[in-house]
Amino acid sequence: MSTIPFNTVTILGPGLLGGSIALAVRQHMPQCELRLWARREQPLQLAQSLGITHTYTDARQACEGAELIILATPIGVFEELSRSILPAVSREALVTDVGSVKAYVHRTTGAMLTDRKRYFIGSHPMAGTEKQGLQNAFPELLQNATVVVTNPHGVPEDYAARLEQFWQNLGCHTYRMAPADHDRTVARISHMPHIVAGLAARNATVGDIRISDLQRLAATGYRDTTRVSSGSSQMWADILWENDVAVREILHRCVDDLHCLVTLLENQDKSGVRAWLDEAKSTRELILKLNDQSTTN
Repeated sequence: MSTIPFNTVTILGPGLLGGSIALAVRQHMPQCELRLWARREQPLQLAQSLGITHTYTDARQACEGAELIILATPIGVFEELSRSILPAVSREALVTDVGSVKAYVHRTTGAMLTDRKRYFIGSHPMAGTEKQGLQNAFPELLQNATVVVTNPHGVPEDYAARLEQFWQNLGCHTYRMAPADHDRTVARISHMPHIVAGLAARNATVGDIRISDLQRLAATGYRDTTRVSSGSSQMWADILWENDVAVREILHRCVDDLHCLVTLLENQDKSGVRAWLDEAKSTRELILKLNDQSTTN
């Protein structure tokens, strides 16, 4: 019996996440045949210099005989790419993805593959940085990350278990969710915070304020709060578009909450402002409590 869940893994997309997964597979499962596909030769030359020897610009060729195929391109490309590789995807193979929106992916790519008798289970590694590209990839990006696994198409349990084992072999924790529950959750702890970071970055220069003063005074508070707004605008526009219902829901709540804070300030209600800030602090501590415990254990 094999000691690894998949003997041949193909990663379609050499970006930060796809590249980090590839490097982690090479580090933690060296006996696995690892394949990496990109549209252009340039990132593949970098991949080869990092020790990833099986590289392809032909996606079908990269998928031929693969047991696990990971879609790591922008989400909007998933369905078109999956259609193009379909003739090379074995009926025994498993296709997964690393997209941060799940209902849209299952409604499009997942449904298309399922209709054509292929196995698709969604994955979302909760890992990343504001940087992009294989040149910024590193295997430790996955260490201790939670990977959400979504299986609304009813792929047999042994496939789901093998996929979870794959992520766990890379140092991740797995957590199963329904796609809609995942999307409403990440709208609150990932997508909305990215928007708030952008809001803080955009509005720092509003009004009669000197840029030189902003540059001199901007310190860790501004840098930490706005860091994620340096991410790819194309990628994040796709994410917000594909999860727009859940994002709009939480943004309406944020607008109402900001109106509440403005009213407290206008009414000179200092105790109310303190209560508002206390609730923010305690909510953050509640949400991060599990992560903090797992870090110290």
